[in-house]
Order: sequence, then structure tokens, then C-alpha cells
Amino acid sequence: MRRRRYKMIELRRDWSEVIVTMQKEMERLIDEVANRKPPSVHFAPKAWQPAIDVFETDSEIVVLIELAGVSENEIEVTVQHNILTIRGIRKDIKRGIKRIYSQMEIAWGPFERNITLSANVNVDKIKAFYEAGILEVVLPKRNEEKSRRVNIRAS
Repeated sequence: MRRRRYKMIELRRDWSEVIVTMQKEMERLIDEVANRKPPSVHFAPKAWQPAIDVFETDSEIVVLIELAGVSENEIEVTVQHNILTIRGIRKDIKRGIKRIYSQMEIAWGPFERNITLSANVNVDKIKAFYEAGILEVVLPKRNEEKSRRVNIRAS
């Protein structure tokens, strides 16, 4: 992975994704109680969400995604309407073996993470690097034309 130096910026968080996830989980729990279903083994949504860091420089947005144990050919990165989507699957490495867990914290199976980008990006120049379980997505900001004065002609 390339080592670069970035300057510190203020932290902004898009809480809408967190609120939607909480709402879906509450609806699922209410449904389980109302239908007297046994509780799920895991209180996580069907697709787990990997941890991320998002920061900006003057020229780009950088997203770091923690994906330990995920093969790079199991990862899909897309950008549409200023939303970066990272999805894929972490396959269980011990499939078919009978297990009795004393502790279970690692999420297996499909994952998806949607990140609303704070600036327009040049989708043709996006780069992604994967090393040691960390996916780095570099999204160059699109140079927006600054405002300009428009001359008015009399008709």
C-alpha cells in the first residue's frame, strides 16, 4: 500500500446510514417479539458493515475499509450519484466443521457499506488498493468551475 501523508481535517459523519440501520434492526426485533419467534443468534443485519475511515485532502476523498479475511476478488466497489458502495462477502474459512463457540465476534457472509461523498468525484480516475486486509479507495475530486460573471446584452 502506498504510504502518503495527509493533513488532519474535521470529522463529519453521515448519521442517516446509522439511523436507517437502527430502524431496520428495531423493526426486525419487534417482528420477532410480535410473532414469538426465537431471537436471532446475531443481532446484526443480514449484510454486516465493515469499519471505515473517510477523510479529504484538497484534491481527493480517501476511504479506508477494514476487510480482513476477504479475498480481493470478492470485493465490488461502485460509485453512483455521489454514493460510494463497497460490497462483497467474507467466506467462512472453516465451513463444514462442527463447532461449539465460547465466543463469536467475527462477522461472516455478505457485507455492504454505502458512503455519501461530500464532493463530486471524477469517476474515471478512481483507484483502489488492497493490502493486509485494508482496502484504500482514492476518489479524485472533480474540478468544478467557479462562478463566473455573465455579460448581459441589450436586445
